[in-house]
Amino acid sequence: MKRDWKQRWFKLLKIDRKKFFFFVLLGAGIITFFLILSLFSYRINQKAQADFELATSHYRKAQNSQEEKRREEYEEAKSLYNDILARFLLRDKKKVLFYLGSSLYYLEEYREAARIFQRFVDRYGRDYFSPWVEIRLAASYEEIGEFQKAIKVYQLTLREHPESALAPQGNLGIARCRELQAKWQEAQKAYQELISRYPLSPEKEIAEARIQWIKVKGQGS
Repeated sequence: MKRDWKQRWFKLLKIDRKKFFFFVLLGAGIITFFLILSLFSYRINQKAQADFELATSHYRKAQNSQEEKRREEYEEAKSLYNDILARFLLRDKKKVLFYLGSSLYYLEEYREAARIFQRFVDRYGRDYFSPWVEIRLAASYEEIGEFQKAIKVYQLTLREHPESALAPQGNLGIARCRELQAKWQEAQKAYQELISRYPLSPEKEIAEARIQWIKVKGQGS
């Protein structure tokens, strides 16, 4: 029985020898391809990490620089972040998107900042950075006059992160956008909601002052 099994096995190898060697070579080729791809990916991400640290050093310097130097540092950071994002096989784009969007925001390139922040929101959803990203996304829309889009994002922040330290800013942003749309009663309602929900927040005083301003102007109830 054992001898018969061996004879059958060798016979099978003899019949399918070409196929056997084809699949061996194919398997070796696939393994080699993925090894090369993994090494290539590792080197790309290693270089990206080094460039990210350099870009972030420019970003941090910008925050502590005078006006002229600040813009120069943000431009350097923006260029490096854009270069990192353009690389193939980049594993983690989350922080790059966050800091690129922030650099664009501080450079007053609000439309492009909104595009980058929206890309973050679409891709990463309820991430640790999400409240900061959403507030800046909404503020970017607000800066370019797209108030309804801004309101939707502020509402998203309140809905998804009601306990966040940034939530009062979301409420304040909604009220401010309503005011900019000349929707005075809705603005007043949003300010009052902020006071009710976040009575200990710094934004409460702003809300109280805006309510009084609306009433003095005769626009409120």
